[in-house]
Formats: sequence, structure tokens, C-alpha cells
Amino acid sequence: MTQKKVGVRQHTSYSLKEKLVVIKYAQENGKNVAAKHFNLDTPIVGRWIKQSSSWEEKNKKKKCAGTPERKAFYPEVEKFLYNWIIEQRKKGFAVNYISIRLQMCKILKELVIQALYPAGEYEFQGNLFWINSFMKQFGLSLKKRTKISQKLLKDIEQKLDEF
Repeated sequence: MTQKKVGVRQHTSYSLKEKLVVIKYAQENGKNVAAKHFNLDTPIVGRWIKQSSSWEEKNKKKKCAGTPERKAFYPEVEKFLYNWIIEQRKKGFAVNYISIRLQMCKILKELVIQALYPAGEYEFQGNLFWINSFMKQFGLSLKKRTKISQKLLKDIEQKLDEF
């Protein structure tokens, strides 16, 4: 008597799109037909059909795709800060998190701004989260280079020879 080898089935994961295609086919033609058509077990198809209602509920609860706009705490001041960053970059100066935070504090101390935001100087924290969201809102990045290198002199070879 020969021993039969028990077939070992490999575990396969299916995406939500694939599952929805199988469910739609099963609702039109039946679970057994769908299982044979897609080469699946019938209980798997039945389980997916039961679970599909919860998938639809989860999708309804999800918010819209994309990043929601950040509410600006100090919209007028942030416009000044944005203009300052652009000016610094045009001049070729490096702008980092610390300089942005210090400039924001400096702008908040101005008398004109204090009239708009009286407690702004004391309430402003300027943490990393705020700076990242500010940069993202205005489409700025700290990783961009402002200058590649210094320009070489036209008569560099002559000066090297004289040296």
C-alpha cells in the first residue's frame, strides 16, 4: 500500500480589489461557481462575502484622499516668514529649522504684529511639527541647494602660475 502525500497548500494573500471582483462574480453566479472559476475554496469566498459589508463601512468612514490643509495659527505672520525665507534663498543663504524658528519669534515681537496677535509671542512654540507643516503648506523644502559652488576666477591659471 502506498502512502498518499497530503497536498500542502500555500498561503496566498489577495488584495481588496481581487476580493471585490470575486465577490461580484459570486453574487451574480453563486459561491461554488465563483470558487471554481477563480480556483479558490468555497468557504473562502463565503467568508469574503460576509466580510465585504464591513469593508464598505470602513471605506465610508475614511476621510477624503490627500492631505488636509493645516489651519494656520498666525496666517499674516506666516506670510511674512515665507517672504523672508524666499529672500534668504535668493541671497544664497542657507535656511534651517533654527533660523526659521528664530525669525518667526522675531516677527511676532514686532509692534504691528503684536496688535494682531497680542499673546502670539508667548504662545508660539515653534516645534518641529509646526515647522514641518509650515514648510509643507508653502511647498518649501530644506533639502534644496541654494548654491552649488563658488564661481571660479577667469584668470585662475595665471594666478596659480604666479603663486
